[in-house]
Amino acid sequence: MTKVLWTDTSGSIAVVKDEDNRFYEVQENGNYAGLLAYERKGTHYSLTHTYVQEGYRGRGLGTALIREALFDLTGERASVTNRCPVVDRFIEKHSQFREMLDPGSQAVDDTLN
Repeated sequence: MTKVLWTDTSGSIAVVKDEDNRFYEVQENGNYAGLLAYERKGTHYSLTHTYVQEGYRGRGLGTALIREALFDLTGERASVTNRCPVVDRFIEKHSQFREMLDPGSQAVDDTLN
């Protein structure tokens, strides 16, 4: 199931969640621009990888993608393990998301695969 989480005021940028394939995606004009992949077990998410395509970098799309994914997970009251350095850098600048991270959950992470 795919659901739209956010669109910009122009409607050209969107962040969607694809639960079946376990990723959040940022799109521009309906075209794939990047994704944030995760694994899930119950209400625990492990964020594994963030990628923005070269032609879309430097325009804030990755920031929108990570922000909306973390807002979504906050709304779900999920516990989150982060394995992605891009998400680490985002959280360094946006400390309000630090509380949701579960820093000692390597053992939980191993059960996701």
